[in-house]
Amino acid sequence: MFLLYNLLFPLLFLFYLPFYMLHIFRRGGLSYEYLERFGFFSAAKKARLRQLNSVVWVHAVSVGETVAAISFIHAWQERHPDDDIVFSCSTSTAFATARAKMPASVNRIYCPFDFYFPIRRVFRLIRPRLLLIFEVEIWPNLILQAKNRGCKVALVNGRMSDRSSQGYARWKKIFHSLFDSFDCLCLQSPADLERVSRILGSDQRLQVCGSMKFDQVPDCDTTDQAEQLQRCFGPPPHLVFTAGSTHAGEEELVCQAFKELQKEFPTLKLILVPRHHERAATVASLLDELQLSYRLLRNKQPEVEESGSVDVLLVNSTGELMNFYAVSDLAYVGKSLGGQSGGHNIIEPAIFGLPVLHGSQMQNFRQVVEIFQNAKAAWQVERDEDLLPALRELLADPEKRQELGRNARAVVEQNRGSIKRSIEILEELDAKK
Repeated sequence: MFLLYNLLFPLLFLFYLPFYMLHIFRRGGLSYEYLERFGFFSAAKKARLRQLNSVVWVHAVSVGETVAAISFIHAWQERHPDDDIVFSCSTSTAFATARAKMPASVNRIYCPFDFYFPIRRVFRLIRPRLLLIFEVEIWPNLILQAKNRGCKVALVNGRMSDRSSQGYARWKKIFHSLFDSFDCLCLQSPADLERVSRILGSDQRLQVCGSMKFDQVPDCDTTDQAEQLQRCFGPPPHLVFTAGSTHAGEEELVCQAFKELQKEFPTLKLILVPRHHERAATVASLLDELQLSYRLLRNKQPEVEESGSVDVLLVNSTGELMNFYAVSDLAYVGKSLGGQSGGHNIIEPAIFGLPVLHGSQMQNFRQVVEIFQNAKAAWQVERDEDLLPALRELLADPEKRQELGRNARAVVEQNRGSIKRSIEILEELDAKK
């Protein structure tokens, strides 16, 4: 099966390549380093990687996993300062986030596509003793070549959806050996453990550690952001509503609700942060259509310096969302209304004690949502048409906002500790001969 995979996957990738190239060019943020995805490293980077000793390789995919990995790496380095860390990811936005937030001592690379020879090339360069894979990345060459080289492999902050679990279980004869190659699996919840058990069976390598997203320590300069808000929105007071990680369909819902609510709450201002920055032009067209004045923020600076205040700050840069949550009064977290599904991380605004709204389509964060709902720490908006009245009720009731925010922050505090638990398990694994 492994041989068949290595024959078929490159062929399928060649068929998909034109669509993939169009997608990544639209996404932007590319550099020469993106060639590392095809196994081509610069001479300087190859020389630097060859000099590393006692390497721990941490692999994530996109921005969400990268943010969790950053907090994990900080904690690992405090306990193991002599280890060399290599961090890899798969997207340009994740790479930009790692460049901005990761400790300078960490060696950052793009993980090659899961082809046999590029993966073999990168293992020859890095020679890791530990490979730590974040959340849901199950790639045969990456995992099996690591094992063949005597590297210990762990799934960290692991999660699995019902749909993925059913697919893996249906092809259990194929995937059992792949999951069996992990030396340990640190999972987010008992539900994730149960789903992985459908493939692997009852196994002592499966451990529930909680979600590392609760352990995130934001690196925010609220002074800079407050000055940015004053330049865009004019002198305070402001009542700031941030809609983060939004997708198509949601911006229209948010902006229409905002325009209606401005009549009742004159100090209300909107910070709009689309999940994919390449959509900024589309969102700007929507703001023009709704006759909402806005300023586009790109790379931490307004695209055009203008005088006078605006209604909306449209953020078109990577890794800035947490900074704006830090200076907000309430937040909506996207990919959960407007025809979207899956959801994004509601823990991020909760860290700042914000009242948090999200839609009902939060399939990728069901356990997190359940924790928040049980603690009355977030407002779940069931239907698109319910967003406006939910916002109106919170804006009109400061005490309710404060209570919701306090509950959200309490949930974060009560669920911290995943990184510590995971590191202790990994240290025990690392000590085994």
